[in-house]
Amino acid sequence: MSLPYETLEPGPDEVTAPAVLARLVDAMGFRYRWATEGLDGDQLEFCPVEGAFTLGKVLVHMNLLVRWVDGSVRGTLSGEPDNIDEGQMVAPEEWGDLRADTLTRIVALRDLFSGAQPDQLAAVSITGSTKSGPQPFWSIINGPLADFLTHVGQVASWRRLAGNPAPRADVFRGLPPRDV
Repeated sequence: MSLPYETLEPGPDEVTAPAVLARLVDAMGFRYRWATEGLDGDQLEFCPVEGAFTLGKVLVHMNLLVRWVDGSVRGTLSGEPDNIDEGQMVAPEEWGDLRADTLTRIVALRDLFSGAQPDQLAAVSITGSTKSGPQPFWSIINGPLADFLTHVGQVASWRRLAGNPAPRADVFRGLPPRDV
């Protein structure tokens, strides 16, 4: 199966709020793609210190973050995103499916943002896991989107610690490792 974000396409010609959000989401997809490329399913149980999530649980959490944003923006989320328990471990044989699902959802989110009008974005709030009720659109950026990018770095670091470093893509030019 061909996965998205092998390369990062050139950015839009015009700088608008929807274009900036779409590019942020594209950057998430590109970085996630290469941070997880060649990840061995057997490494999903890697945990650098006692009490931390395993690598597999971090990857499930990242999928949950994308689902949370998507459901909030679409207005289809009431409570937690469907079918994912944050403490759940992904089985090695299911890892490829989780990775593909995360990348596919990132593409859908990018398409949603790039097709939105600024007033549509302003009307969005994030729901679900927030203890104080729905939060304004800005909380999507400083909450789950920023958290996702933090976890991409965590995945890359933990892979190095586990002895299987991620391939080094050129994140500035959006090029895969073989073109760097």
